[in-house]
Amino acid sequence: MDEVLTLSEVASYLKLSEKTLLKMVKNGEIPCAKIANQWRFSRPMVDDWLRGKMEVVPKNDLSRLIEREFDYMPLSRLIDEDSIVLELKSVDRAGVIDELAEVAYNNKLILDKDTLTKKLNEREDLISTAIGNGIAIPHLRKPSAAIISEPKIVIGVSPRGVDFKSPDGKPTKLFFLILSDSEVVHLRILSRLAAILRINNHLEQMNNFRSKEDFLKFFINDDRENFPKP
Repeated sequence: MDEVLTLSEVASYLKLSEKTLLKMVKNGEIPCAKIANQWRFSRPMVDDWLRGKMEVVPKNDLSRLIEREFDYMPLSRLIDEDSIVLELKSVDRAGVIDELAEVAYNNKLILDKDTLTKKLNEREDLISTAIGNGIAIPHLRKPSAAIISEPKIVIGVSPRGVDFKSPDGKPTKLFFLILSDSEVVHLRILSRLAAILRINNHLEQMNNFRSKEDFLKFFINDDRENFPKP
């Protein structure tokens, strides 16, 4: 069975109407990518999303707070200056994953770097987490409290770009490593991040960022604009 699915194939797979699925796509409720004006889905990522809808595994305090209190995912709360790398040095997939895992470990976001690296590479072997347009969203196939201490996003920038087996064949320059110990939180992060990255103007902005503060301000402003306080 193909690993990349069309809108109609996913609708059939999930037993939904195409209209309902398209609405979910536009609302950023399911991970997908737009390639040549057509929506495409990764079967493993759809399976991850579906499994997460059926499982609730809250772990630490922040995960429980997000699951209980937030109907949306405020990404600015999950991004710290120390977890942003503006110039990744690696020239291949394994090196990028190792660099991102090293940042996570140094910031005490994970408990075991070697295990995280191994599982991230296994996930990429299954199918690339690159979604096209120079973006990849590395993540574990299944969130684990045995590895991850709290939900966070590690951002990495590769000025030259890396071959990350992107579906559009282009080098990947922006990496968003999702760390979560909860299926619910993981899926909320993935869906919200995918929705933001689908906006071309946002991609243009990020490709021109020259400082960590640029990334922090972007996500803070996005939260303010889309989720204003009552």
